[in-house]
Amino acid sequence: PETNQVWRYAGYGQSPARWEDGTEPEENGWYAGVQYDGDVQRVKQVLADLPSYYPGATTDTEIEVAGFFFWQGEKDRYDTAHAERYQTNLINFIEQLRIDFEAPHSKFVMATLGQDKFDKLAMEGNDALIFSAQRAVPKMPQYSGNTFCVYSNNFYHGGHSSCHY
Repeated sequence: PETNQVWRYAGYGQSPARWEDGTEPEENGWYAGVQYDGDVQRVKQVLADLPSYYPGATTDTEIEVAGFFFWQGEKDRYDTAHAERYQTNLINFIEQLRIDFEAPHSKFVMATLGQDKFDKLAMEGNDALIFSAQRAVPKMPQYSGNTFCVYSNNFYHGGHSSCHY
């Protein structure tokens, strides 16, 4: 966007992803949160019909969501507004998962973007904002001991942006 433009970004349920300040947003069939809603719905469908997906499970099998694993940040690196809110959004995401799956004490493990090698001197911009947020959240008192960040560059074997899609 041009530097003199001011953008409004969608909150949960809003469409489009962004629109110029002072204009009315025009819905486009997508809404903020559609991916999350779909993922949660699909997981809940599987958990509700576990015997169809997990050999040996019965309708009486007790289920506990003990934790979540998350690898994300790629899309947010391309928009400074997203990168600047990454930490706030990450916290909201963790809290909402724990609510949606009735798992308030579940573990949460996130992986950094593998292609980003941590170098305090070289890392800058949006990548640095995202990496810093991923490293900072587990150090917050309410997340200490239940939220973790894995530095995944050691597992990176090449590829390109969006290779996880």
